[in-house]
Formats: sequence, structure tokens, C-alpha cells
Amino acid sequence: MDVLGRDSIREGYRVATGGGAGRIVGLIPDHVISQTVALTGGHGHQTAYEWLAARSRTIEQSLQSLRDGHRPRPPFDRMELVEE
Repeated sequence: MDVLGRDSIREGYRVATGGGAGRIVGLIPDHVISQTVALTGGHGHQTAYEWLAARSRTIEQSLQSLRDGHRPRPPFDRMELVEE
């Protein structure tokens, strides 16, 4: 899984899995991450990247579920697919 950075307008982190034609890009809202960790205090991005890395397998499975038209389990059900 790749973290493509934070989308400040949509208030979330863009993530991607796969490559080429099979690449899936999604957005994980900040509020999903901040339910379990604080994203303030000057270390928000690092904290978010660590949170995403620790859950990369579940995030990849959730992206695949969304692509296939299924709803992922909470809290990843709040993710959405986005254009690259």
C-alpha cells in the first residue's frame, strides 16, 4: 500500500494499492484515524502515516471490497474510492 499524501480539502489521506490497470486509490477521512490517535501537537502527519502502515493489510482489503461493490467493515466503511 502507498500513502499518496493528505488531501487538505477533503480532510483525509489518499492511499493506493496495486499497480497499472489494477491500481485502486481511496481516501481515509482524518476522523477515522483520530478516533484512536491524536493528530495534533506537531506530529499529526507522522502519527497518521504510522497508523496507516499498521493497518495497511486491512486498508488494502477494504479498497478491494469497495472496488467490488461491497461495504468494508467499520471504521473502514467510511473510506471512499477516488480518482488518481
